[in-house]
Amino acid sequence: MATPLVVPPAPRGVPGGRPGGRGPEPALRVLTPRGDEAHLAAELARERHVVLTLQHAILPVHDRPFDLPGLRTAVRYLPAAQGSRVGGDWYITAEMPDGTVLLAIGDVAGHGLEAAAGMARLRGALAGLAITGASPERLVGWLNDLVWHVAPEHTASVIAGSFDPRSRVLTWSQAGHPPPVLVRAGSATSVDQPRGVLLGAGRDSYELARLQLSRDDLLLLYSDGLIERRGRCIDEGVALLADAVRGATDPELMISAALCALGAADTDDDTCLVALAVS
Repeated sequence: MATPLVVPPAPRGVPGGRPGGRGPEPALRVLTPRGDEAHLAAELARERHVVLTLQHAILPVHDRPFDLPGLRTAVRYLPAAQGSRVGGDWYITAEMPDGTVLLAIGDVAGHGLEAAAGMARLRGALAGLAITGASPERLVGWLNDLVWHVAPEHTASVIAGSFDPRSRVLTWSQAGHPPPVLVRAGSATSVDQPRGVLLGAGRDSYELARLQLSRDDLLLLYSDGLIERRGRCIDEGVALLADAVRGATDPELMISAALCALGAADTDDDTCLVALAVS
């Protein structure tokens, strides 16, 4: 705790005061060094607690891999290294009524309560809209409408896909999100993306892509907090990620390899990873 500092005011030269004509006896003023900083730190700590509580209420926590139709799944969610910063990363892995699996990952720009509120809005909207059975490009388009009309102060990235466990086909669309990485037979490549701008950045339509997966393929979805660093472009980060997960044989090992290679550096952004093994 900082020690209060007693500081007299500068002499005013008023006659009839202290001996020597140095003015009246000064009143003592008490200053509290770093008082504003302590107040700010407390406010940030309270906000972070609220945001983390909101995130934990919305995002399921999976300590171990879990099964979905045709998929073995592992998830890792890492908060920002700076204690006061919490972002808007989110994901969905859910079996749908028709037997397909909804897969999604997104990132709302910004930090703090506003970003967390945007995360909750988009995740809830996508989960509800997906029940309609609409294709991923329509779902992403509807999310763009939501951001455009309801929350224009935010932009956000997203991947939304539907996996059919019978055909092992993933149909998917994206809005300004980093590309998934596919590991097949010991090699790793980033997946070619369909066209799509950030949510809230334009009114263009979104493309639909189809990816034929095979048994034992691994697919990694992630937020840009994993690969984005100052002084390094996104493409370089994706290439480093692909090289790191090359040869991975299960979802947990895939996530561990990715974090070992790219997650050690200090980052002020949250990081979310969803690894999928096709069965």
